[in-house]
Amino acid sequence: MEIDGNGMNRSVFDAHCDTLTAFDTYRYSLYDAPCHFNLSKQLGYKGHIQVADIWVDRGRHDVDSRVDRYIDYFNSQLAANGDVGQILWREDIDACRRGLLLGIEGGECIDSDAADRDADGQWRFSRLRCLFGKGVRLITVTWNTPNEMSDTNCAAREPAGLTAFGAAAVKEMNRLGIAVDLSHISDRGFYDAAEISAAPVITSHSNSRALCAHSRNLTDDMFLTLTAKGGVTGINLCPGFLGEDPDVDTVIAHIEHFAALGGVSNVGIGSDFDGVEALPKGIEGTESLYKIFDRLLRMGYTEEQVDGIAGENFRRVFRAVLREADR
Repeated sequence: MEIDGNGMNRSVFDAHCDTLTAFDTYRYSLYDAPCHFNLSKQLGYKGHIQVADIWVDRGRHDVDSRVDRYIDYFNSQLAANGDVGQILWREDIDACRRGLLLGIEGGECIDSDAADRDADGQWRFSRLRCLFGKGVRLITVTWNTPNEMSDTNCAAREPAGLTAFGAAAVKEMNRLGIAVDLSHISDRGFYDAAEISAAPVITSHSNSRALCAHSRNLTDDMFLTLTAKGGVTGINLCPGFLGEDPDVDTVIAHIEHFAALGGVSNVGIGSDFDGVEALPKGIEGTESLYKIFDRLLRMGYTEEQVDGIAGENFRRVFRAVLREADR
């Protein structure tokens, strides 16, 4: 039965792209920017929510000024595209047909909070609360450079894993309603955060280490820990985390591996669009994601399972993480 294109009738939730910081000159409107993702490409699907991340690295950037600058850019693009909703509250997940959720990739965005305590020695988290007030609803605890919260998959330190500040920050993110994203973190940091978090945690763009032996990917045990927390991992389309000479079948293999571990409801899409120099053969950008969904349906996955992988699995997590709107 010919079903190619059916995937365009699905509602997508893509948990990670770097389009906001893919170009520093603001030459383009986010509506039609010549990138893997743009707002016009969202229109091809029944629904589409995109996590748009501000990437920061304490070794390269003046982090606070970079974050504030890109939040201003993000807001200007929302204002210029009035039919795009911002995901701020739990009810927005279902209310927005086409939406953007603002994230920050790199916990150094709150490094300044580590030295800011009240008279009782408790962290105030002034910067974290400020970022929440500015619309940030996801923080990737680390990128590749260790920060005040944790070490990373690229750089270990002693003691390994979350710092005391990092543990307190995870709890504050839970309280505020900010998703805790563990892509890029060290293995020890992953287990620390998964244990401490009262809410589901995610790995927004991480694949299977059993299929591609890269420290950015999840071991089977890490994935099972994630599922036990009710979390989801987003399949990353970066070739380096998929395997040699990847194509759509390679992407499917990572989904299949996690599904075989009992996690078909704990896998989704975390494309890493505009954060990678190349994509798997057959994938050009957001407009090609339907090929993954169509292939899964042909392989015998149910409509419900494919809808979950396309978007509903991540929607479930964010319904659990985000707060209801303040009234």
